[in-house]
Amino acid sequence: MTSTVRLITDGQSIIDKMTATTSYFSGATALLTAAQTALDSLRAAAATAEYGSPADTQAMYLARNTFKTKLMVLVLYVDVVAITNPTEAGDIIACAGLNQKKTPTINIQTLKVKNGTTSGSVIVRSKAKRGHSYLFQESSDIASTSGWTTVSVATSAAILLTGRTPVKTYWYRVALIKGNVQQPFTDPVSIVVL
Repeated sequence: MTSTVRLITDGQSIIDKMTATTSYFSGATALLTAAQTALDSLRAAAATAEYGSPADTQAMYLARNTFKTKLMVLVLYVDVVAITNPTEAGDIIACAGLNQKKTPTINIQTLKVKNGTTSGSVIVRSKAKRGHSYLFQESSDIASTSGWTTVSVATSAAILLTGRTPVKTYWYRVALIKGNVQQPFTDPVSIVVL
């Protein structure tokens, strides 16, 4: 029961802090509402389970799992906001009431994106590293967890992409591959295509 009480306390704190920090989390309204609803259900189930039957305890644990899932979605949302604002990442994480074990590293210097010479073209360039391949990915909706698409796996550190919609923002990231081992992706870099 103690861990449930701690989860309720910590969860309410995160919801409250994210709700108050509208400058960073204004797009999370539906997620915050869903988390608060799940938290209210957990509170009710925990109160019933305290003196209730084994079935009441089971219902509390189901409500707990539902709330933990909603809370995890909120934490992922904070991660996305922090990634898209790398210079403010520490402040964003703190504003959500989350702890960070170390200062986030900004990896964007290893990936550069610029418009190509023709309309709708983009040049994506990674830092060259001998003996590696490069996995390039693109997203036009960085808030979507399924928004990343592989646009190239290349032995060259630079690629030219064409056919992008002008006056639209695209995000790019790259991961180095050596043999069968893929390294983590760089922090995303955005560009408004001309």
